[in-house]
Formats: sequence, structure tokens, C-alpha cells
Amino acid sequence: MDTQTLPAMSTNRLVNQNYIFMTRAKLLVLSSFILISTLIGCSGIKTNDPKKAYKHWAGAYPPKDLNVLNGQYWESAHWTKEYIVFLKFKSTKEWWDEFLKQNDILVDKDKWTISTDAPSWFNPTKNTIRYCGGDHFNQSRYFRDTLTGVCFFYEIQL
Repeated sequence: MDTQTLPAMSTNRLVNQNYIFMTRAKLLVLSSFILISTLIGCSGIKTNDPKKAYKHWAGAYPPKDLNVLNGQYWESAHWTKEYIVFLKFKSTKEWWDEFLKQNDILVDKDKWTISTDAPSWFNPTKNTIRYCGGDHFNQSRYFRDTLTGVCFFYEIQL
């Protein structure tokens, strides 16, 4: 066996071990950074400001034909969009009809109980019609007072 090749083989092995160690160290640092960023950098959203609640829910501030009276919005810090929103607003009949049409929302005839964490101002009157998104697993409800045009939204996505 040639003794000249032994040191070279040992050096190559040492270089490979150092490369593996450095790769593992970089991976550990990167994983730690991602974990810390996830735990610290992602805070949830919570607001009782009516216009901000609408904006978080809709992705834009309310249009001019919509007067937001009250709002409450909560969103989790998870990467999935989990939220609960309560809104009270007055809209035009045209806006309401278009909302129902775009979202395939129908009159709800099933039994439904208001959420226990609903704000005190969330109190649809006896003149409201209750609507639902269609499937039995959807807990969200939408109300519109037939006399005043005031709407109440309770939407939940968990």
C-alpha cells in the first residue's frame, strides 16, 4: 500500500466531516430562526374599531354605500387564516343583494343560537331575516333588518 495516499484520504474524510458539521450547524441555526420568528413575530389581530374590523374581514375599507356602525375582529397568529368577526352596518339594498348573490347566501331556516362571545351591540331585531352560507357546518350568519336596512354579520373561520 502506498503511504503517500493515506494522508490524502484522511484529509478528504476530514473535509467531508467538516462539511457535514457545517451543514448541520447552518440547518440548526436556520431552524431556530424560523421557530423563533414564528413564535415571536406572528402576533394575532384584535380590534374593536368598526372600519378596521371591516378592513381585516373584507381586505379593503368599506365602500361609500356602506356605513359601518360597530365591529369586532379577531384573527389568530397562525399561518392559516382563522378569524371571528362581528359587524353591524347599514348598506344599500343593491349592495346587500350583490353580497348575497356573489357568496351564494340563502335564507337560513335551521335553528341557530347566537355566539356567547358576541358583543353587546350585536342584537338583530325581530325584523331581521337570517341568512347562511349553505352548508350545515358553516356557523356564520348574516342578518338584515327589513325595515331599517341595518345588517349584522357573524362570520367565523377556524
